[in-house]
Amino acid sequence: MGLIQTESPYFQPSPPVPQPFNIDCAYNDPEFSETDTSAWALSVESSKDIIVFGAGLYSFFQNYSQACVNTRDCQRQIVDIDPDSVVHIYSLSTVASTFQISVDGTGIVNQSDNLNGFVSTVTLWSSFANSEDNAEVQLEIQDNL
Repeated sequence: MGLIQTESPYFQPSPPVPQPFNIDCAYNDPEFSETDTSAWALSVESSKDIIVFGAGLYSFFQNYSQACVNTRDCQRQIVDIDPDSVVHIYSLSTVASTFQISVDGTGIVNQSDNLNGFVSTVTLWSSFANSEDNAEVQLEIQDNL
C-alpha cells in the first residue's frame, strides 16, 4: 500500500465502534474490545508480506471536539496488526493517537517517542523480527558463518 490516508470518525468514541454499523463476519470485520472505542485506521490480519510505504492516519476529534489534538490523545490506538502477520511500515505519520502501532490490540509504539512537529512519525517498523520466516533466515545465516 502506498500513500494511504484516513481520518477516524469525528463522532467517536460516542457511540463507540462498530456503531452506527454492525459487525458482519461475512466480511471479516475486525472484533473490538470494550476498551477500543474508536475505529482502526488500519487493521491487518492473517497477512504476509504487506508493505506500507507512506501513511497519514489521523484522529482529529473526540465527539466532534478538537480539544484532544493539543494533548495528542483523540484515540488510544490507530493501527493494529495481528501477531501472525508479516508487515513492514515505512514512514507512518499519525496525529493524536496515543499508540501509533498495536499488535493484537496491545499498543507497542507510543506517539510520544516519535514527535515530529504536528505529527508523530515512525520511519520504519517491521513485524518480521518476530515472525517464523525471520527465525528461519537467522538460522540460515548462522549456518553459513
